[in-house]
Amino acid sequence: MTILLLVLAGFIPSTGTPQPLDYGVTPEAADYASGIPVLTYHQITAHQSDYSATPFKLRDDLQRLYDAGFFLIQPTDIEDGLSRVPLDRRPVMITFDDGWEDNFRYLESPDGQQQIDPDCAVAIVNTFIEEHPDFGRGVVFFISWDKIPFGNNSEEKLNAVLDMGHVIGNHSTDHLSFTKIPPSRYWEQVTPALNLFQGKLGLRTSGINAFAYPGGRIPRGVNAESTVASLEYQGRPSVVQAYLVDGAVGSFNRIFDPDGLGEFRISRIDMALYSVPRLLNWSNIMVESDARPSLHDDLPWRPVYSD
Repeated sequence: MTILLLVLAGFIPSTGTPQPLDYGVTPEAADYASGIPVLTYHQITAHQSDYSATPFKLRDDLQRLYDAGFFLIQPTDIEDGLSRVPLDRRPVMITFDDGWEDNFRYLESPDGQQQIDPDCAVAIVNTFIEEHPDFGRGVVFFISWDKIPFGNNSEEKLNAVLDMGHVIGNHSTDHLSFTKIPPSRYWEQVTPALNLFQGKLGLRTSGINAFAYPGGRIPRGVNAESTVASLEYQGRPSVVQAYLVDGAVGSFNRIFDPDGLGEFRISRIDMALYSVPRLLNWSNIMVESDARPSLHDDLPWRPVYSD
């Protein structure tokens, strides 16, 4: 009885296979059939919450995406017109925000050696990619500097993430929402963060040019996107892509908007509040096609089950 009460109270994880959750609403419809879903996670913990997903859910999401014919992309793939995406696959980007320790955590083994926690985000993703090499090569970790990146050993872990084939993105200096500061202060949330990356990554900082807006929102009517696009760091653009969290699925038409600023408002879906089954039911993503004559045509998807 005591053990049962502890399980119910959440002090001891229960055994068995939990049922995957089905929540969230249908994504906002895009104006172009070839949707590019960008999914974001925050913490990976034992208990599901509005800001976390369990290791089981992350593994289940990866399996469902793979089975549905998706292929992992990174920000440079969008710039390259998805040329690396196989003809029988659909693009999806997976991101992790903030840089929590449960995204990349070490455990001490009985012999005193350190090993990566198999239930942390980077281990789960790495294991899945190793077992499914045709799924793509990596994910994006957006780091905010209001906390110690990955909890400790930041320099080692940041470099290790890049060595593993993943991407490091900028998630601001203080995690201060752009809706609460004027555009004239946006640089304060971008440039000092890049200086901090420089101290840990050196020349590798030149590859950090994707930015995730703190809180996932930007104000309207103040030219927020053009201000972000104008920022520079050491003679290069500080940001070439910027990501919201708005529950929508982006498209080439939206990203490469005629105003030239679509890359600074790329949509993302928060997977702590959403489910892959709901995503797969959105008709604009899973459009069947026999071929892809050009990079802007519908990408075909691979049916897995004949029934």
